[in-house]
Amino acid sequence: MKLDLRFVTAWSLLSIIAGALVAQLSSGFGFAFPATDAFLAASLVAIGVTIYAATFPIFRYRKKLEQAVKQPVARPDPLTSFRLLVMSNAVMITALGFAGWHLGQLLWLWIFSISPQALVSWAGIGLVSSLLMYLGGLGAQYNCRLPKDPDGDRA
Repeated sequence: MKLDLRFVTAWSLLSIIAGALVAQLSSGFGFAFPATDAFLAASLVAIGVTIYAATFPIFRYRKKLEQAVKQPVARPDPLTSFRLLVMSNAVMITALGFAGWHLGQLLWLWIFSISPQALVSWAGIGLVSSLLMYLGGLGAQYNCRLPKDPDGDRA
């Protein structure tokens, strides 16, 4: 299960446009700038770490099978493994949406605004936490790979 490059590009561009558009509309109508707070940034990182940590039993199972251990290896639940794989893709898609949103806000702040330091720093923190969430989903997807066959090919 890999994400299609066209989908990733379209989703990222759409979220960049949405982030910049909402920033423009909120400032144009006199509303507060939709800034990221510490709770959102911490939640994004926590989701990435959690999905990565949840796939460790699958990773350990695969490594034990590839090492050709003579003793039997406890197999993880296949349904749970598939659910974690699907959830890792969902985490990656959501992280790309948040990253594009924050990048759109940063672009708007740098191009059309006086760039108040607090808003720029929180948008940057949001972008970094979104990228960390994406890396957690990518690592979880890597952990969910099938083990190698004894002759060296992937199953």
